[in-house]
Amino acid sequence: MTSAPASDGPMSLLFDIWLLTGLTNGLLDDILVGSELNGDDFGMYSLLRRYGPATPTQVHKWTGMRSTTVSAHLKRLEARGHITRSANPADGRSHRVGLSAAGEAAHDAAAEPFLAAMHVLRARFIPDTVRERLVLQHLDTVLRESSGLDKRPYRVVLEQGASDHDLTGAPVLAYAGEPLSSAEEQQVRLYIDFLRSQESNDTRPGIPGSS
Repeated sequence: MTSAPASDGPMSLLFDIWLLTGLTNGLLDDILVGSELNGDDFGMYSLLRRYGPATPTQVHKWTGMRSTTVSAHLKRLEARGHITRSANPADGRSHRVGLSAAGEAAHDAAAEPFLAAMHVLRARFIPDTVRERLVLQHLDTVLRESSGLDKRPYRVVLEQGASDHDLTGAPVLAYAGEPLSSAEEQQVRLYIDFLRSQESNDTRPGIPGSS
């Protein structure tokens, strides 16, 4: 039996995300074990209920799932009688899918154990979950841009009146405008580095970096 190679430190950020994805899917499956839906189903039903009807192509661009995976998933939902298909008024060559009344009922039933579990989990998460979600939203944006996908159908924002300090007491620069692309964020970071370099080079009293 060969031994595992020695670790040279933490794994990559993408591996971190992969681990979280697996943990999330497994936890959702356990939470929903008594309902008609599994974790993947619950996500798809929630997406279609909130943002549907939508074309299968749009579902692919929102989720990043391969088109064949989206198609297979929708066929399973259709076999249960949980989705409806209708003509796409914007393009006669495609169609849109949405939840049927039976699909909404199945989603409602699954939402009960989901919300109960979230009530317990919320107390175990870091209190400032909005900032956690903002970090995840940034990762989401980078991955979408890398894959040429659409923006997610919603965005998380820092609520009005939220603290302008993080959990350590350090000040946080809040930004409530349209989300920046990864290239724009990189430019902002470079400018911040430039400002800090100017501050460190100016040792005169008064406002740092002033002339």
